[in-house]
Amino acid sequence: MSSLHSEFTQLELETEEAVQFLQEAVRINTVSKTGDEALLARMLATRLEQEGIGCALHALDDKRVNLLATLRSGRPGPTVVLSGHMDTVPEGSITWLHGPFDATIESGKMYGRGTVDMKSGLLALMYALIRFARRAPDSWSGELIFVATSSEETGAEGAKALLEQQLLPEFDAMIIGEPTDRRLVIAHKGAFWTRVCSCGKASHSSMPHIGINAIDKLYSFYARLPEVDISSSPHALLSPATMAVTQIHGGKQANVVPDQCAMTLDMRTLPGQKHKDLARQMRELANNVMQADNDSHFRFETLLDIPAMSTDPAADIVSVAQGVLRQAGMSDGDARPRGAQYFTDASVLQAQGRNIIILGPGDPGLAHQVNEHVAVDDYISAIDIYDQILTKYLAYEDSGR
Repeated sequence: MSSLHSEFTQLELETEEAVQFLQEAVRINTVSKTGDEALLARMLATRLEQEGIGCALHALDDKRVNLLATLRSGRPGPTVVLSGHMDTVPEGSITWLHGPFDATIESGKMYGRGTVDMKSGLLALMYALIRFARRAPDSWSGELIFVATSSEETGAEGAKALLEQQLLPEFDAMIIGEPTDRRLVIAHKGAFWTRVCSCGKASHSSMPHIGINAIDKLYSFYARLPEVDISSSPHALLSPATMAVTQIHGGKQANVVPDQCAMTLDMRTLPGQKHKDLARQMRELANNVMQADNDSHFRFETLLDIPAMSTDPAADIVSVAQGVLRQAGMSDGDARPRGAQYFTDASVLQAQGRNIIILGPGDPGLAHQVNEHVAVDDYISAIDIYDQILTKYLAYEDSGR
């Protein structure tokens, strides 16, 4: 048998295994808070340990864990983190074309919750790591750390735990496999979610004058929200910062003046924007409303505080990724760095290193949707893209990193 035929057969076997492994991963329900992320983490660890890659599991609770796997070349060089999350959003109440946990393949597409967001990206990173584990140690420099995080969908809880427990070292570059349709993202917005609660006094609705209507008092705050300055210095890859009222809850029944009313604000912020400054502005606004009306009283609760992320377009990892994407057949326009409106674990993990790119298989527009699906060919090609990026980046020696 020729060596060419042998290599081709090996590639076919790897592809078949990678597809089957993704199906197994999708069939594990890892919905945030209710699913079993620990089961998926153990499955990943078992596969990595088969390649001699050391793994460690760090539990958040009995069903939620973070997985860290480390592969060292034995030669000085950059530290690169490959990161993805294991949890998914719920499957929803609308009937799917195929079962959300069946991982059915039809017309070259795999259907299921998490196929796009983001088990295909997570496993593509894992298989790129496995390829490096099979290389001669002297063929590359530095170390690779594979991180599978828990509970990203509910506020990057797993990523926060990694930092709190000081489990992630400083890194030179990071690749996050979130779905980008295999395009290069180097910046995304932050998220600052705040709940404002108006406190009043209940009374019978036939005698509203002896109560304090919390809805009315909250409306006074709501009407003056435009006074909060959400503006920031513009970012070349991101749209302006935004603020939206996304929830209002108040009152228990028709004949009771409500003593509580709560409003949730979702602010999407830009790199460099300080969330504490936004919080200060809202408290100052509340104080102004209370000074004008002694019956008004407000409480604040921070629900999510995730900063924006931005990588220097001139960073080595960005240049390398652009070159690989062009070689993969993308046009200059498709390979150029871009921004995203959503947030990722990068918001938290950037505390350990700044050169982060987000690049993964799957149409981000399908994330969280009914009939979520990923093209199998895109998933397999992502393994090759990650492999080529790492090959070029980790081939650098004495580069001053």
